[in-house]
Amino acid sequence: MQQFSDLRDAYIARVVSGKTFGEVGGLWGTVSEKVSVAHAHGATSLTMIDVSPMDNELWLNFRARLVELRVPEVREISADICSITNEEISGPFDVVHCSGVLYHHPNPMVMLLALRNITRQYLVLTSAVTQTVIENEHGRYEIPPSGVMFVPALSVQEFEIVRAYWQAIHVSGQGLTERCRYTIDNFDPWWWLPTPTSMMAMCEAAGFKVEDDGPNWEGNSHTVLLSVRQRS
Repeated sequence: MQQFSDLRDAYIARVVSGKTFGEVGGLWGTVSEKVSVAHAHGATSLTMIDVSPMDNELWLNFRARLVELRVPEVREISADICSITNEEISGPFDVVHCSGVLYHHPNPMVMLLALRNITRQYLVLTSAVTQTVIENEHGRYEIPPSGVMFVPALSVQEFEIVRAYWQAIHVSGQGLTERCRYTIDNFDPWWWLPTPTSMMAMCEAAGFKVEDDGPNWEGNSHTVLLSVRQRS
């Protein structure tokens, strides 16, 4: 059995052979895209959907990477997943992958419903998550497993506790380790950090069934393999 260092790759490989594949928000970081993984494991068609404008450098870097990896034609769509229609994408896709987006979105349930609408069979979803207890020199922050941290609501002390935690694992970001002004149309600040329990409950409420799950990034992110529950 093939071994994978990335749980996302393992889940994609498990379900994508002979199926259409769409990725949402995979341009950031370039090498984190998963269309090449889907291609390597037998996807029949490949699509990348990202909110970045087509003239953004991220698209240029993505195309260069595909040439380097000898990945054939990938359909490119610049759009907000929450406003896209199945007619625009010729969807839904059999398999969808989305990583590093959910916790940035001001309306995470709306986003999950949008993902549900473009997914025919399986969604591989990864989100940053919070520990239920964070304790350091600035104090102690604790939420139940059913909780979700709404970052804009953190008090001054809570923010310092959370900031120190993420800085210790070499993470920095507007809204997470730097105070900022939150506006509904700016997705850059980190809005939400669910616990893994809450993240999976949100997915179930949006119409998915959790088939498998596991931690990544030393427990600071969580990946779930979701199947679509048929609407009754």
